[in-house]
Amino acid sequence: MAYNFYTKTMSIVGIFFASGCATMSHMDELLTLQNAADSQNDMECYLKKQERGFNQLQQDVKSNKLQPGILKRYIIEMYYEPILSKEENFEGTLRQVLLYRHPTHYFNSERIYLYFDRANRLTSWKIVSAD
Repeated sequence: MAYNFYTKTMSIVGIFFASGCATMSHMDELLTLQNAADSQNDMECYLKKQERGFNQLQQDVKSNKLQPGILKRYIIEMYYEPILSKEENFEGTLRQVLLYRHPTHYFNSERIYLYFDRANRLTSWKIVSAD
């Protein structure tokens, strides 16, 4: 969808230039359209990256490829940014929790919780089904 928006926007900009309508008085509006198209493309790329990361994490958790002790920064490098990152008190000890879920299917997606100790090492995880 962003590709279509970008293509249409660039076509409109091209028509303005070709028809001579791209005077200095309209340049700001044309640049705004171009920036909106670029921003839309950036958002689509970001969502695709997040979706790939979630799908890979989901597969790795279900196939037991995640091992306790993995550093949190490595998890974020491999699976990208979590939806939520927070600290919680668990049995008298603070721990870090990262929440991952599909970036666009909030209500019908599994949630994956990753738990880290004070040294930012993975201690455990759980999957919560969408229902």
